[in-house]
Amino acid sequence: MAGVSESTVSKVLKNYPNISEKTRQKVMQVIKETGYIPNAIASNLSSKAKNRIALYVYINDKFQQIDEIDMLYLMGAFDVARKLNLELITVFHDSIDHLSKEEYAAYFMSRSVDVIVIFGLNKEDEKMHYLLENTNFKFVVIDAPIHKENVSSLYVDHTKGQYEVAGEIVKKNDKVLYLAGKENGYVTDMRMEGIKKLAEERNCKLDIEFGDFSEQKAYDIVKKKGKKYDDIVCASDLMAIGARKALDNDSEVRVSGFDGIRLMGYVCEDVITCRQDFYQIGRHAVYEADNLKQGKETNEIIVPYKITKIKYKDIIS
Repeated sequence: MAGVSESTVSKVLKNYPNISEKTRQKVMQVIKETGYIPNAIASNLSSKAKNRIALYVYINDKFQQIDEIDMLYLMGAFDVARKLNLELITVFHDSIDHLSKEEYAAYFMSRSVDVIVIFGLNKEDEKMHYLLENTNFKFVVIDAPIHKENVSSLYVDHTKGQYEVAGEIVKKNDKVLYLAGKENGYVTDMRMEGIKKLAEERNCKLDIEFGDFSEQKAYDIVKKKGKKYDDIVCASDLMAIGARKALDNDSEVRVSGFDGIRLMGYVCEDVITCRQDFYQIGRHAVYEADNLKQGKETNEIIVPYKITKIKYKDIIS
């Protein structure tokens, strides 16, 4: 149908570099129109391929301590995979971002993957959102409230968690600075809903700045104007650390975080946070992916969190 040889189709599916863009587009258009799955892949749906799941992970372009979260996700995922005799392949967003949205499906099909766990989906990843519409695949999406016929979602109640952790420091009529995450994030929207609800109930003056989950950006914002507020509510622990350091440990301004990363136990034992168990979330995600592989229905799974302070003695024990 594409007017090329079988070997050329194979090379396109395997993303060989020596294929012209014109030929690649012609083959991908036929694949899109027909929903074609290569016979070689279908025949491989035995042995390991039947037990194969992909983990799709976003990594920051600059190293930050927040990368601890991704490592805990992966550690939990691989722990369960060993118990269930599953083969996991880890795909980093940046490693396939050069592909077109049509080529995303071919990429995963060429690896005999039909279930994908997505950690950290954002609203701007048009290619992955396009793939989510492809019912040849099933998905477990972490921290995005997307639940439909081929998609399970798994997350903590970020709205309630933000409301509760901020409620530990915010008093009636306070002036509150809220350091939100990234504007393109599902998590950002859910957490912002929580702080807005609390501010309205307690008659607070609420100012919102986007800190992009960056310790540096939080530090700069708070250094410039933080001391005029009663409370600084941060949508991540990393931003809470930056905020606390920018205040020069001024105890008059209260600070809260979100996530429960281990670094808090070393530098901000006094800051309350909403602690997620990322290791357990990774485990839950693979159990759910295995359920989908077995043909079970998709689910919306809300996992627990804990409002607490991270103590040094707890993280070294």
